Amino acid sequence: MFKRKSILLLLILIGLLLVGFYIYRMLFPAGPVLEQVPNPISDKATLSKNIDKNIPSAPLKKVFFGDLHVHTKLSLDAYVGGTIATPDEAYLFAKGQAIEIFGQTVKIERPLDFAAVTDHAESFGEMYSVQTAGAPGHNTAVARFLRSVPSDTLKGIQVFTQGRAKGGLSKTHRNFFKGFNTTKSAWQIHLEAAEKHYAPGQFTTLAGYEWTLGRNFAHFHRNILFRDMVVPDYPLSAIELKTPESLWAYLEKITKDGAQVLAIPHNTNLGKGQVFPSEENGVKVNTKEYLELQNQYEPLIEIHQAKGNSEVHAAFWKNDEFANFENYDYGFPFANNYVRYGLKKGLEIEAKSGINPFQYGIIASTDTHNGTPGNTEETDTYLGNHTRLDLEPNNRLSTQWILTGSTDEWDIKIHEALNPGGLVAVWAEANTRGHIWDALKNKETYGTSGGRIQLRFFGGYDFENNYHTYEALVEAGYQKGQPMGSVLNRPPSTNSRPPSFLIWAKKDAESANLDRVQVIKGWYKDGQLEEKIYTVALSDNRTVQPDGTIPDNGASVNMETGEWSKDKGAVVLQTVWKDPDFEPEARAFYYVRVLELPTARYTLWDKIRYGTNYPKDAVMTIRERAWSSPIWYKP
Repeated sequence: MFKRKSILLLLILIGLLLVGFYIYRMLFPAGPVLEQVPNPISDKATLSKNIDKNIPSAPLKKVFFGDLHVHTKLSLDAYVGGTIATPDEAYLFAKGQAIEIFGQTVKIERPLDFAAVTDHAESFGEMYSVQTAGAPGHNTAVARFLRSVPSDTLKGIQVFTQGRAKGGLSKTHRNFFKGFNTTKSAWQIHLEAAEKHYAPGQFTTLAGYEWTLGRNFAHFHRNILFRDMVVPDYPLSAIELKTPESLWAYLEKITKDGAQVLAIPHNTNLGKGQVFPSEENGVKVNTKEYLELQNQYEPLIEIHQAKGNSEVHAAFWKNDEFANFENYDYGFPFANNYVRYGLKKGLEIEAKSGINPFQYGIIASTDTHNGTPGNTEETDTYLGNHTRLDLEPNNRLSTQWILTGSTDEWDIKIHEALNPGGLVAVWAEANTRGHIWDALKNKETYGTSGGRIQLRFFGGYDFENNYHTYEALVEAGYQKGQPMGSVLNRPPSTNSRPPSFLIWAKKDAESANLDRVQVIKGWYKDGQLEEKIYTVALSDNRTVQPDGTIPDNGASVNMETGEWSKDKGAVVLQTVWKDPDFEPEARAFYYVRVLELPTARYTLWDKIRYGTNYPKDAVMTIRERAWSSPIWYKP
């Protein structure tokens, strides 16, 4: 009898231990499940297969505005910051419908024409497990903890601090990662939202995600965009593809399998001197294969977004009076982080290797982490784009990152580091996936600092000296020249005529008038890289003086009301410009920068509306602008 009871007790004890071990392992898994699962390329289109594609086209093309850098709750950093907006809600917001953000009902003032939700692929599977009841890993201790974070700032700080110590998103999957089938499930949420909201001719969605490689907090991030729904079962992240070369090799592989895909680098301003080759910083030019893949799969670069501007930096471009624009750099500025430097360096590399890896077209976007694509209006009540970081005026007044704690490296002014972000504009015959993506691939694109300036830019050799109508200018641009994003080869004539450029810019209907149009030229000759800025069109009948100065037109901003001058500036600026310093043997690029008159920055609106007491040196006005894709000249 005693022996039987002892055996029974032993069996109960073993059972309890097994149950305890099971519960322990459920709460604290031994490690991530990393076994690969089949990942074929196939057409994931569902609803869009049945949509009528016979959309009227415009031969002279129309401008469409969009946002190609958008995060929702499927991005770890957005979720722990408090964002609960889904990809579905992000597209609703882009289309002009109201959604709820942090307890407030918000709505974009002007709907977008297209958008792509680009959550961090590195946390797809984990976020799916955290947020989906019944999903593998949902009941682990870490997943339970993460579900409590969005409503608790202190826990958010803890998560960000731990992630920083471990090297960021791109190092490894979390222990509760239950395999790539969870990544597949999260990706399916993206695809279903894109399919649901695609309305050819009215609103375009593009399947995409962010590949988020970080090295010592230097940004090597890329947004990956597909032309259609011919996509992999799940995306590979920077955890699986740990270098840009491996990313491009992967893009080449899936292209051969039927996908049409491109990558867009962004935030080069945060590259800590590692973005473009620089002899001073020890960043070397890579192999020919590397250059070819970069040239093929990265046709565009993001020049502006909510974490700063990447065109130029005032510390290095002292002769550019407009270089001090949303300069944010982690406190570690390097010249070779910036797009203009990269465009020039590309000319040198091409002269030596025959390949220009930095032949980039230009876009801008928001990088919203609130699920609010296109939330760029300075005059809006401004909920910001980075979760709690810039949600409230008092947060924007902070001198440290609210979700990373206080360290010397991060001791910066939030109102200087962040801005509402930008928009991408494309010239396309119609608003469909094919037309929008093809315009991106062909670089007939430009970026704005958030407004909707319209900009056209053509280069050629046979233009007239003047065009009296917009239609005549555009027709000549396409018939006798090449649009922005194109290459002009040296003409066959022995005269080596200088190219001329058709430039047309029109103001944003809801913003200030235009002040000026500039052409930025960079060239490579005799082993030297050079650049020059030409002011080619001015408002208010002003002209460039012999000493290079430009008379002030008296435009101002009322610091008490935020009103800006409406009797100055121009609605349209147009010109036919010929390079006065043309050298037939020198490789060169030309891009256009359009500047508005000064308006109130969101910091001034904060001061007026909420009494926010920004420091005296805080920037309170802004010169909104647009940047065209370059036109390259090749001898």
